[in-house]
Amino acid sequence: NDFWHLQDIRAGLGHVQTETVAMFVPQMLNLQAIEGISFKKGCYMGQEVVARMKYLGKLKRKMYRLTTDAPLLPTPGAPCYLPTKKQSIGNIVQAANADNNHQELLVVLTDEASKSDTLIIGEAPEQAVKQQSLPYDTDE
Repeated sequence: NDFWHLQDIRAGLGHVQTETVAMFVPQMLNLQAIEGISFKKGCYMGQEVVARMKYLGKLKRKMYRLTTDAPLLPTPGAPCYLPTKKQSIGNIVQAANADNNHQELLVVLTDEASKSDTLIIGEAPEQAVKQQSLPYDTDE
């Protein structure tokens, strides 16, 4: 199971899970970067909100790929914090063990938080994180 999750994480493919339903809009999961969403056709629940974000809004959070050596695998939806702030700056999309001491994560974060090398994830103590590249460009 971790093998497939790890491959999706490395490919930058975040999936909505039971714990994260209604937590993200498609752009937060970088779906526009991989042509996983159409702004030209279709009719679906939430289309108006998604289109409004594309044409009128500025996305405040997007998905990043991080690695960490934390002892526990975070659960999808777990909130993330900067050590200096009490307000959540993001959420775990998915996580997988890469080996016994190493985890890879997809995390929706604010731009400010994406520059940090330390995060608090869920109830865990603060931990070092390192941003990894995604196989696609997220700048629109």
